[in-house]
Amino acid sequence: MKRTLVIIGVIIVIILGGWWAYNEFAAQPEPTAQEAAQEEAAAQALENVIWASGKLTPEQWAGLSPTTGGSIAAIHVREGDWVEAGDLLVELDNAVLKSQVEVAKAALGEAEAARDKLLVGATQAEIEAARADVAAAEAAVALAQAQLQHAQEAVAAAEAQVAIAQAQYDELASRPTKAERLAAKKQVDLAKAALDQAQAAFNIVRGNPHAGALPEALALQQATIAYEAAQAEYEVVLQGATRRQLAVARAQIDAAKSQAAVAKAQIPIAEANIKAAQAQLARAQAALQGLLDAPTAEDRALAEARVQQARAALASAQAQLAQTQIIAPFAGEVGKVLVRVGEIASPGVPTIMLGDTRHMRVETTDLRETDVTRIEEGMTVEVTFDSLPGEIFQGEITHIAAMSTVEKGGANYTVIIELAELDPRLRWGMTAFVNITAEE
Repeated sequence: MKRTLVIIGVIIVIILGGWWAYNEFAAQPEPTAQEAAQEEAAAQALENVIWASGKLTPEQWAGLSPTTGGSIAAIHVREGDWVEAGDLLVELDNAVLKSQVEVAKAALGEAEAARDKLLVGATQAEIEAARADVAAAEAAVALAQAQLQHAQEAVAAAEAQVAIAQAQYDELASRPTKAERLAAKKQVDLAKAALDQAQAAFNIVRGNPHAGALPEALALQQATIAYEAAQAEYEVVLQGATRRQLAVARAQIDAAKSQAAVAKAQIPIAEANIKAAQAQLARAQAALQGLLDAPTAEDRALAEARVQQARAALASAQAQLAQTQIIAPFAGEVGKVLVRVGEIASPGVPTIMLGDTRHMRVETTDLRETDVTRIEEGMTVEVTFDSLPGEIFQGEITHIAAMSTVEKGGANYTVIIELAELDPRLRWGMTAFVNITAEE
């Protein structure tokens, strides 16, 4: 019941409102001819006005991204910063590539220095130093040759000592010889004959009570001792060398051979030292000759080729490093920083929005295809901004897109409008409204 009453009340209100409106319209006086003409002119003027909206954008802007992926290591700018062309904005993790660039720079410096030195020629001090190197190398060769000779003499002396020790051993090992036995036996016989003679002389005076004090007794005693000594020597000769004597002689041979081996081991070392010294001498002589000789065309060409090769290596290293850096391609204001340190950047995905905000213009976004045929470049327009209500800016159409963009099923054309004066309060991305008075 209550719902029915509400519906009836709404219907009554609508009927009363319609009746009142009809009475008000009927009560109005008929417009005069002048008023009708003005209204018609106003309507015609309104039909000639084209309305469009757009955005304020820099004439030059870009969404910058690295050419390779990686972790963001450093961001060198903030939003609103003004940068110049060539400034470093963002870096990926690139410590290894930076070190490669430094190595390439050093290599280029060395190549350029070598080329310049070749073209200038050697100084007198460099020549004198090279001559001193040659003299030192010659002295080293002479010393090495003397060391070889000394080693050879030591080998000869050691081998002679081996021969002597061997001869001594052989002599000991061969005893007693026949001659030694005969000589020793002869000494025994002589001593026996002398003893017999002394005994016979003593026998003559034996009866003398003082025989012990006589010369014959002393001669007998001496002959007896000599005989016994000769007999003992004969027995030693018959026995030959003892084991101990032979061991000592063998040890002397081994010691002499060891000394000879040590001496011989010095020969290859001395010969190697001579070769090394001679090679150093050859290098020193070549270096001196290189300083004395003027560089040939081939030398100059080779030095220049090395410089070019080093430059190419540096350019390659710098190019690889640049792939991990975002460099400002033009001067402008950083509009937006879209990444943080530690995040992963990808090629083609903007990380920095950069625009030259000193030169900005309005780009329409919804100019209909039914209106684009009624405008042309050079036409003046009025532009307003939501951010600056009540203020009207004069502009001029400088470009009309040749191709439409389709949005929400409708075809729109982008029109670029240059403002006669850019208010410093206007910012990139502000919404603009454009009024264009078309030709009748």
